[in-house]
Amino acid sequence: MRLLVRAAAWGGILLLMILMLTPQVRVPGPEAYADKVWHLLGFLAITLALQVGPVWGNRLGAALLAVAIGAAVEVVQEWVGRERSLLDLIADAAGAGIGWAVSPLLTPLLGWLRPQD
Repeated sequence: MRLLVRAAAWGGILLLMILMLTPQVRVPGPEAYADKVWHLLGFLAITLALQVGPVWGNRLGAALLAVAIGAAVEVVQEWVGRERSLLDLIADAAGAGIGWAVSPLLTPLLGWLRPQD
């Protein structure tokens, strides 16, 4: 079961990366802010999912890695027909920060997912 949950977390990260690097699609919600809300929620999820993988016990490392992923995505988006956005990166960082802040509430779940030594 743990392996399945970790695989789902990594699959979720991969899916979010694909969505961020595909040609732009219209996202549901209020025109001006829907994209930013989706960025925030996506990077909250990425930060939590990273804690199921390579950055065990390092909440700050997971959040910083999520922000680095967001920055890399913003650079690469220009090559795939999308445009860079500082506001997207700010939303990514806000989501990572929220993920960092709420992860102690999920410690029992994240601990259960930790590989057994």
